[in-house]
Amino acid sequence: MQLLGFLVGCTLVVWCVMRAASSGSDGLEKLRNAPPMLVAILLGSTLVSIICSGFTFWSMARPIRRFTVIEMQAVNLMASLFNYAPVRLGLVLRCAFHWRVERMSVSDLTAWIAGVAVVTLGALGCALAAGLLQIALGREALALDGLWWATFGLCLVAGSLLTLSIGRIPLLARLLKGGERVLTNPRVLAESLAFRVIDLAMWSLRMWAAAQIVGVELGPAQATLLASIAILGAGNPLGRIGWREALVAMVAPLVIHSGATPEEVTALTSQLALLESAGEAAITIPLGIAGAVWCWRAFKRSAPSS
Repeated sequence: MQLLGFLVGCTLVVWCVMRAASSGSDGLEKLRNAPPMLVAILLGSTLVSIICSGFTFWSMARPIRRFTVIEMQAVNLMASLFNYAPVRLGLVLRCAFHWRVERMSVSDLTAWIAGVAVVTLGALGCALAAGLLQIALGREALALDGLWWATFGLCLVAGSLLTLSIGRIPLLARLLKGGERVLTNPRVLAESLAFRVIDLAMWSLRMWAAAQIVGVELGPAQATLLASIAILGAGNPLGRIGWREALVAMVAPLVIHSGATPEEVTALTSQLALLESAGEAAITIPLGIAGAVWCWRAFKRSAPSS
């Protein structure tokens, strides 16, 4: 299924490129002439995002296992790199590394990964709820106003309380054999959420910078909504390539208000989707190679002697 998803994703990339090149668009020329500050924001926000992602895993694991920051960042970089593979290997390699090198049990790994997934989906859900509520109220343009922050904050609090309650269910404790501590520690949950929210802010900043480069007016609330869509697209189980770009290209015209013609909007939003994704890949791939080398050496050191 993932191989089929990869092929579909490649087709979606071609579709986005064709849309981006329509109407005589000069996407590459815009990138060449982009202000250095915007390019620095595009790449710098990606670097901070990757670091925050690694700290999310590091923080969530603390109740069951203490990792060094360097190890966690290296494993996270390796996993991010191999998520670009035709068959998504990021999660598989992450679990294999900690099972083989750190001797983590299956129950601890399950609880840990589930905890990170809960935190990630929780932060995304809160951001999407804040943006969609404004759309449901018929606002002409989204804004990071009091309503947005109130909705986002209330959803975070309600989701955190629900997570802490679920983590204390006796059946869960029997199944996870102590791993449920990742869901019952308020401090760990708050720290992990904080890192994930900063991560989301960096995705939004990268989306805004890409929009500025291609010439699309994008407000902070719009950038946050599109960033949430991009994260959901990147995390889908069928593959990293193509799906995220296509989702952003399809949703962006619905939240961007522009005086351009529909053909111009189609081209601009496709350029936005491709440039935002490329900005992430430009940092993730080289750093991911370095992380993979570090993890391979650690894996070799842990191998039993003959």
